[in-house]
Amino acid sequence: MNVINSFKLDQKVAVVTGGAGHLGTAMTEGLHEAGAKVVVFARSKEKFDSKFGEDPNILFYEGDIMSTESVQKCYKFTVEHFGGIDILVNNAVYLKGGGCLPEKIDDNIMSVSSDGILGSAFRCIREVIPYMEQHGGKIVNIASMYGVIAPDLSMYSDVCSAYLNPIHYGALKAAVIQMTKYFGAYLIRKGINVNAVTPGTYPSQKVQQNQEFVKRLSAKNPAGRIGVPDDLKGAVVFLSSQASNYIVGQNIIVDGGWTVW
Repeated sequence: MNVINSFKLDQKVAVVTGGAGHLGTAMTEGLHEAGAKVVVFARSKEKFDSKFGEDPNILFYEGDIMSTESVQKCYKFTVEHFGGIDILVNNAVYLKGGGCLPEKIDDNIMSVSSDGILGSAFRCIREVIPYMEQHGGKIVNIASMYGVIAPDLSMYSDVCSAYLNPIHYGALKAAVIQMTKYFGAYLIRKGINVNAVTPGTYPSQKVQQNQEFVKRLSAKNPAGRIGVPDDLKGAVVFLSSQASNYIVGQNIIVDGGWTVW
């Protein structure tokens, strides 16, 4: 196959959890631009409409990643409308206790967040296997650089303390990376490639209003800037395409070089 054609996703069907959010929108756009039909599995129809309008090849399914039944219904919806599922991007999370110091994270925060980050990715993979094992597929888990390294706590002092990355978020994203390796080894014999993409610093528009924090993030990064969502398109499309057929259980870090220091 021509190498350029190996990146194309024509006639492929993708499900992107949280596919209309800050980073998920770019992932959905990238898959669609490469030729895929996409179902955005999310909560806010209003947010979806503002991003994608009425494109017949990008559909919305309102659901909850915390519910196995909801995941199952989303997959059935996808098959009914597009005929199958070839690609799953596990992007959505549910986190409690953002910005909390470790001693402020109680059992409920840890339990709910564990299910909302690790458990949700696990159930989305578990429930998609029957749809992929007959013809193969691609699963892309979205991790975080704080699943690879610890935060520089000095970044979050004084005016930036509200943005502190909490201990359980990084620990659970590290678990997602490990689960990627396990499922990568387990599912490749079924023709299903499982890999991860790890974003670096991609603060939301709201967070970017704090110019001092953006300045600190940019200064710490070899690239000298924060990430923009479009920076993730290439890695997600690559791991969703035939170009990555021999890549198994790997984690592509898209962080402007942050983790090389």
